[in-house]
Amino acid sequence: MTTCFLQTGMAKDAASVDFARDVQPLLQAHCIECHGPKKQKNGFRLDRRSDAFKGGTAAMIGRGNADASRLYLRVSGAGQDKQMPPDGPLSAEQISIVKRWIDQGADWPDALSGETPPPPADPKATQIMEALRSGDTETFRKLLRENPDAAKRLGASGLTPLAYAVVYGDVDAVKLLLQAGADVNARSETGATALMFAADNLEKSRLLLEAGADLKARSADGRTPLLVACSWSQTYDVIKLLLDHGANPSDVVNSYRGPLTPLRLAAEKGDGATLKLLLDRGADARAFGGIPALMAATSIGDVHSAKLLQPSADPQGIKFAATFFLLPPFASPRGTNDPAPMQLMIEAGADMKAHDLAGRTLLMLAVTSEKISEATVKAMIQAGADVSATTPAGMTVLDFALQQGRTPIVDLLEKAGAKPGHAAARPEAKFAPAASARAAVERSLPLLQKSDAMFLQKSGCVSCHNNSLTAMTVSEARKAGIAVDEKIAQNSKSLIAADVEVWRERSLQAMGIPGDSNTINWMLLGLASENYPADASTDAFARFLKNDQLPDGRWRLVAGRPPINSSDIAITAICMRAMRAYAPKSARQEYLQSASCAAEWIRSAKPVTTDDRAFQLLGLKWAGDAPASLKQAARELLSQQKADGGWSQLPAMPSDAYATGLVLVALSESGTITVNDAGFQRGIEFLRSTQLQDGSWHVATRAIGIQPYFESGFPHGGDQWISAAATNWATMALIHAVR
Repeated sequence: MTTCFLQTGMAKDAASVDFARDVQPLLQAHCIECHGPKKQKNGFRLDRRSDAFKGGTAAMIGRGNADASRLYLRVSGAGQDKQMPPDGPLSAEQISIVKRWIDQGADWPDALSGETPPPPADPKATQIMEALRSGDTETFRKLLRENPDAAKRLGASGLTPLAYAVVYGDVDAVKLLLQAGADVNARSETGATALMFAADNLEKSRLLLEAGADLKARSADGRTPLLVACSWSQTYDVIKLLLDHGANPSDVVNSYRGPLTPLRLAAEKGDGATLKLLLDRGADARAFGGIPALMAATSIGDVHSAKLLQPSADPQGIKFAATFFLLPPFASPRGTNDPAPMQLMIEAGADMKAHDLAGRTLLMLAVTSEKISEATVKAMIQAGADVSATTPAGMTVLDFALQQGRTPIVDLLEKAGAKPGHAAARPEAKFAPAASARAAVERSLPLLQKSDAMFLQKSGCVSCHNNSLTAMTVSEARKAGIAVDEKIAQNSKSLIAADVEVWRERSLQAMGIPGDSNTINWMLLGLASENYPADASTDAFARFLKNDQLPDGRWRLVAGRPPINSSDIAITAICMRAMRAYAPKSARQEYLQSASCAAEWIRSAKPVTTDDRAFQLLGLKWAGDAPASLKQAARELLSQQKADGGWSQLPAMPSDAYATGLVLVALSESGTITVNDAGFQRGIEFLRSTQLQDGSWHVATRAIGIQPYFESGFPHGGDQWISAAATNWATMALIHAVR
């Protein structure tokens, strides 16, 4: 088939790719076996257009941008994952076809879409489902009495009234629908069942099991009820119930993070009780070399769980792979603040000279953590970490540490013999101050909106730095009477909402969009700023946040990418704000109680960085605290202002637009100071005087990258994404001054 394909299409038009002639035969020959109607590895399906563009456990095709498309990166071998197809790589010409097809917009004609129109939603079932969603118990009961057969019919997306009762209703609603003959094992269009949706509720799960629910059912994405339950927080009783009924404690499903097992999911939550329960019930601690569960425990600094899992782990896996997940970008700061997790891995045989694909050693990655302790660095050096190693680009561990300024870690490394390498020199900035704050805003907005649109087009996903923050900036500008490009704004809002809809049912199955709560919260925050109305999709995302909340009230940082995602404080504040904005009407009080728990945690949190302090202040404002009670937090922020009028991300770093803009927005929005305050005006003058002619502010990145790099229409090359975030915060601060 490959030979035939090469003989036909290749001799024709080498520049323009035709889907029917060039691409579809390639997909059929090499991809459909693993990503077609019978099997969808990583939830990715390539025989139908809608599924292909939806992606799998992550977006796969960024139309117009092959270099940021995982499909191209996998078949070309240019990414960090194993090259596909698994039975051998495509030819250079075939790889070129995939690249050109995506770069040319990934055209997929309607006639070849492979779509079968879904059956129309039953109107009676839909009415019942809407009554459940709105929390109108009286109307729900009335409609079910009048139309009991509607319990057996399908609403939108193949979901049933029973599924909605599980998600939105109470236990009595589930009972009534079962009594009316609802099919307990009915599957949605994505193969999900009501028992999967009930994994956060013990009584509903018990009812469904008693009615014959299949606890071994798998959705199209490979989720089982047990895997869903283990993904949520505080579901020990449901997990025990499922295990008591025969669920497999060694279930596995592929994800964008690699294989997920109940053990790994429990370890990711720091849930020692569930971890022990699973081990007692025979969960395979040696699956995949025992590494996924161990790396989950070490990444959050959970030494107790790591000690339970480490004896079952493959020593070679510990030596190399597992230790990387104790460090940025994959780990929580807790994993490096406390030296105990690193010491455990060292004693288990971790190779301190190991390096990643970019040539960065474990020690280089470790010192990029904002909250790493000197004790952790000392332990790594004593265990053989090489302070003289260099990356292919010539950077040393000292260069990485100096990104945070002159810190005690830098002193420690220098005493150990570390020397600077050849870190790229930052070009001298040529500032072009605008005549006024308003003029500076009017210079920045077109650039931000242009990049907002281009990022969405090229990436196929929504980012906090280019999209959610820009939505917030545009909203602030509109309130201040400053003109924005409404066509771009409305299109971006529609695209973000469409992405939320794509992930709606997956979210109900505990399948978070890459980044999980750390991404979902920003998406909802952006939509809320644009007054996007609540719908079933935002309900699903809010439900994901509630179920992902830890028992102490916080949400955990998934991947450290300072300064945007750098601590539990910021993540928790944004999750709380998003959940308050989009709490489903049927359970609003329950969601507000979860938000109150988050606020209590934020009040007691100990901020370290400027980002911590600013988001603690914003979080408490969003929680409804009065300005008077926020004065101390505001005073602490004001005390960090530097002589030049700006703020820095960390004490030893210079002032920049990211920290300064964020702080000024937090101070103004919290109502703790006015825009006429001398400190606020000094901050505004710092921003105005450091803006560049193109409307941007340049901030150097210090995060270890996760996403494939691509040009998104914003200046500053490899620093463009953090610079876009900085420009958004700076512009929002200037808008506050204008108002």
